[in-house]
Amino acid sequence: MKQIPKLFFGVLIVFSIIIVAIWTSTPPAQATGAVDATYSTLHKSGTTVASTPFLKWLSYFFGVAIISLFCLGVFMGAAKKDKLLQKKIYRILGIGSFLYLFVYSMMVFSWWNYVATNNMDYFMGLPQPTAWLIFGLLFIPIFMSFFYITQFNSWIITESEMLAFQQIKERANKKQTLK
Repeated sequence: MKQIPKLFFGVLIVFSIIIVAIWTSTPPAQATGAVDATYSTLHKSGTTVASTPFLKWLSYFFGVAIISLFCLGVFMGAAKKDKLLQKKIYRILGIGSFLYLFVYSMMVFSWWNYVATNNMDYFMGLPQPTAWLIFGLLFIPIFMSFFYITQFNSWIITESEMLAFQQIKERANKKQTLK
């Protein structure tokens, strides 16, 4: 439990280093696109960050850092005094976090494959990176939310915690009436 805030802070430092590295690196040529020769109102894509190995990996790790910060924040918010309960919650959050990072990685790697080969594989009528996004990344928050909703009264706010909260409210109300 005490390691999670330290890990969060460490990822935050790495995240800052990645941002500075991206900010100080040379952007790809025509990264914002170019005007089409036939239609002046149409902009064609320029060179992507995937064409530069250094920026490609920095961009990937930027995404990993964002997901890691989000997941570690959720872990910090799920801390419980009851170690058995915390273990159950952390197991579900760990599975969700792993799935989130795995699907994100597969989405990025399939996009890199497209950039390198210019050959797009399709899954259920969608380009592979888009399919990973829609069929993968979309369902992971649903997985985590399902457990949050169904286990709220036993995992998130237990009866003893609600009772302690009520007692705090009553003490605060008594102090207000005494003034």
